[in-house]
Amino acid sequence: MDQSHPLKGTVVANESDSQGIVVHRSKNLVIAFMALYILLALLVIVGNTFVIVAFKRVRTRRAINIFFVSLAVSDLMVGAVSIPLWIYILSFPYFTSSVEPNQKVVDFHRSFDVFSALASISNLVAIAIERQYAICWPIKHKASSFTRFYSMILAVWSYSLIITVFYSLPLSPSWEQEYRSVLSFTAGFVIPVIVIIAAYSSIYIRVRSMSNFWKSTSARSSLRINVQQEKRTAMTVVIVAVLFLLAWLPFFVVTMLYSFYRASLPDEGSGFTSLLDFVKWMHYSNSIVNPLIYTYRSQQIRKMLGILLLRLTGRQRQGRP
Repeated sequence: MDQSHPLKGTVVANESDSQGIVVHRSKNLVIAFMALYILLALLVIVGNTFVIVAFKRVRTRRAINIFFVSLAVSDLMVGAVSIPLWIYILSFPYFTSSVEPNQKVVDFHRSFDVFSALASISNLVAIAIERQYAICWPIKHKASSFTRFYSMILAVWSYSLIITVFYSLPLSPSWEQEYRSVLSFTAGFVIPVIVIIAAYSSIYIRVRSMSNFWKSTSARSSLRINVQQEKRTAMTVVIVAVLFLLAWLPFFVVTMLYSFYRASLPDEGSGFTSLLDFVKWMHYSNSIVNPLIYTYRSQQIRKMLGILLLRLTGRQRQGRP
């Protein structure tokens, strides 16, 4: 049993296993978790599907909408694939005839978890770069073709796939025990955080400079109005990025501690299992956060979601609510 990934050991059973981590979940607790994750999966699927449809139907085809749709797709994958697989793993051994889940399913779940997480954080990095471009060089941004932004999306998903492939390769015992965790921590957290901080620091400096200039003049140009709108969108993205990093920080911290300083974690048992359950819930529940933020922060998205809901309930007539 590969012990380099602390969450992998939790799939061996809900009681104990001589080859893996001892975990303690009562049958009632497993039932409660399964019910919560089923509800979460449904909310993630519905919420992100609405967001994808809403952003694609917003009439102002701003470049940022492409990135929001791409981010929603990565969250949708969590609700449609990762969470159902985790529910399957949780069901052992209480609701199955086998003691352990299929090892190939376990390995695929682990790799897909990494892929969806990398896709989300990479999309947030791409969004931060796009926001920097839109605010620091607004004229060039408006003149850019959408090919450039689609290329960025392709790079995001390619990066996620390449890192996931390397992460999943069984290269050597030391790779599985230590370096695999270093790869996920560096590629999935350290580098993205550095890029995001650098991009938004640049945005902050630029906005302060422009604000000081505008205070000295009463001119209200279309460029000024456009930058103000872009600034509000950037603030929305900052909120999304901060919440994502907070949701995934426990995962990366526990993974690194488990690989290099296991004694700092609770003893394997109920305390360790509770920690792992908290980590899983944190990063899975983040996939429902973004639709709520978009709905709260964007008047356009609220309006579009309202129209979609009216259409689904049959309360819209002749194309108008």
